[in-house]
Amino acid sequence: MQTKYEAMVIVTGAGRRLGAAMTRTLLEKGYAVLGTYRQQTPEVLELQALGAVMWQADLSTDAGTKAFVSAVQAQVKSIRAIIHNASVWHHDETLMSTLTLREATFALHVFSPYAINQALAPLLMACSGNKDIVFISDASAHKGKSGHALYLASKAAMESIMHTQAQTFAPHIKVNAIAPGLLAFHETDTASYKTMRLSQSLLGIEPGFGAAVDALLFLLNNTYTTSSVLTLDGGGCLPIRPC
Repeated sequence: MQTKYEAMVIVTGAGRRLGAAMTRTLLEKGYAVLGTYRQQTPEVLELQALGAVMWQADLSTDAGTKAFVSAVQAQVKSIRAIIHNASVWHHDETLMSTLTLREATFALHVFSPYAINQALAPLLMACSGNKDIVFISDASAHKGKSGHALYLASKAAMESIMHTQAQTFAPHIKVNAIAPGLLAFHETDTASYKTMRLSQSLLGIEPGFGAAVDALLFLLNNTYTTSSVLTLDGGGCLPIRPC
């Protein structure tokens, strides 16, 4: 298959919420973007209309990850950045009751990003200028949160891989993480839940996805930041205020 895409920014989980917001802004900034999604959404169609290359891919399985890597290697000449945003979120009770979900959680947050980075590093090296890998972690990954031990353990493992791969790929590829707390509520969130969540940070606001998008743009443009975690939680869970 003929190679045709150059200097691509790969965004996994680009079909909704933060992934869609990042993809939209990157397109506005003039980046060429290849986004992955699991299920068709209105955002996928919107991003395609804006110029994004959107591929359906299941990165929660070994087979799906290998198929994605093979497709990229066949059709992409160089990669500007890889943004590991694809994620799943379940309570411990749900994860402990379903082996498939446990495997998918760790595959999506740990094994798939590691494998993708290792396999596609040569395509990153083929791009001139800054080259970046950015993991989307969670602000509570190293703090803990009742009922979410397994999910947060997978995000903590993600950050561990980030630090190691920052060493592996230095000085040519910068590797960092963004760890958001609350960014944007879901439509189904209740008023009482929103009040509770807002009270857990010093700034007490719902910042929107722009806060994480700004952090991403900083990392892409900065030439001296690697092996760093940018925490975006409004000062949440500091000792001066109970969590």
